[in-house]
Amino acid sequence: MAINWKSFSGTILFSAIATLTSIQVAQGGHPEDSAGTYQPFAEEFNKASQRSSGNFLRNRSIFHQVGRFLGIPKYPEQAIESDNSRLNRLYIREQRRQFSSTPVIRTPDLINPYDQSVFTAPASNSTPTFGGN
Repeated sequence: MAINWKSFSGTILFSAIATLTSIQVAQGGHPEDSAGTYQPFAEEFNKASQRSSGNFLRNRSIFHQVGRFLGIPKYPEQAIESDNSRLNRLYIREQRRQFSSTPVIRTPDLINPYDQSVFTAPASNSTPTFGGN
């Protein structure tokens, strides 16, 4: 049985390159370290909207159901209200940060192709038909 040295050496070379690149990626750093420093807007809003009231899966245990019924630590309405106020503060903060970080870019409006109004158009002589008659 003859070994095709060209394809065998190509396979070995490909395996070596794949192994070396995977080792470099693995040594790149801990992925959660960068997640702590950069957090997209959507993730911040999700966390703010569920901090007190929680999500559906977390609130299904018997402990949470009895606690919510008795108001321990908060009634559901109070938890939702605190989440909403936190969400509102986050929204205002992000709007201010977005609009204050860069100068405002002004662009001209597009040309309006409509030079007449429906109110100033002449009346139509045709009568509308309903139902295909």
